[in-house]
Amino acid sequence: MNAIDSITLIEGYDAMRIFLEMALLRLGKADEEIALIMAGVKWADGAPVDPTMWEAWLAAVQIACVGRTHQVSSK
Repeated sequence: MNAIDSITLIEGYDAMRIFLEMALLRLGKADEEIALIMAGVKWADGAPVDPTMWEAWLAAVQIACVGRTHQVSSK
């Protein structure tokens, strides 16, 4: 992947979920806080188990995109 490649919101959400799962496996133990987050970001019936996690994800994407816009425009 290149820095300018793009993915969909759902792909990004899945990438974040997979990243957290991999980090949890690397720790070799189930940290309660990470396990709680992991339970909320899993998919069930086509939507995240915890809808507030999806809303938080969308807010994070929006914040990241604003930062990206500022970085591009400052060049």
